[in-house]
Amino acid sequence: MADDTASKTELLEHRVERELMREGKSVLEERRDLLAHMMLDQIRVTEDLVKQSDQLFTGVRGQVRRAMLRHGTGGIKRFAKTATGIPDAGWSIANRLGTLWLQHTAPEAPSVHLRPAGGWEISVELELAVAAVGALLRCLADLAVAQNNLLRLVDVFRRTQRRVNALDYILLPEINDRIRSMEEAMDEVERDDLVRTLLIKRQQAQ
Repeated sequence: MADDTASKTELLEHRVERELMREGKSVLEERRDLLAHMMLDQIRVTEDLVKQSDQLFTGVRGQVRRAMLRHGTGGIKRFAKTATGIPDAGWSIANRLGTLWLQHTAPEAPSVHLRPAGGWEISVELELAVAAVGALLRCLADLAVAQNNLLRLVDVFRRTQRRVNALDYILLPEINDRIRSMEEAMDEVERDDLVRTLLIKRQQAQ
């Protein structure tokens, strides 16, 4: 049987392997805890952005209504077709604890007064409506990125937890059972050797 041929070298190798598994489990648990804290922070950021977007949407609705009262639906449509100058958002991808993390790199966008093509001036109501829509779009972009980052964190957290569970409930119990079986087999061999030695000494004494 395999247990009968177990050697001290194999036993030492299994013990070293068990220690490495325990160290790996400890590292994964620390990573899991850090990911949990990051998830809580990201949830708070997402909730704040949801509240901010709701407030901005209410402001946009009021500003657009005032602009439509001033210019009518036709004027708003003509402006929407010819308006230019919407600023680009700056984003970059970073790596945080194995998670692809989107982050905003552009400075805060200044107050932009858009002018449509054709040279005609726009009213204060239309400028306020455009500014409100721009602020809402930036907030919605931030919200989309925050939600995306949160989903990525959840995915990485789940994968890390599965690895901890695999070590805790499968790999470590298996190697503990293997070490225990080898130790019991070696103890039995040592007892047999001791009994054999005592018998030999007794026979020699007689």
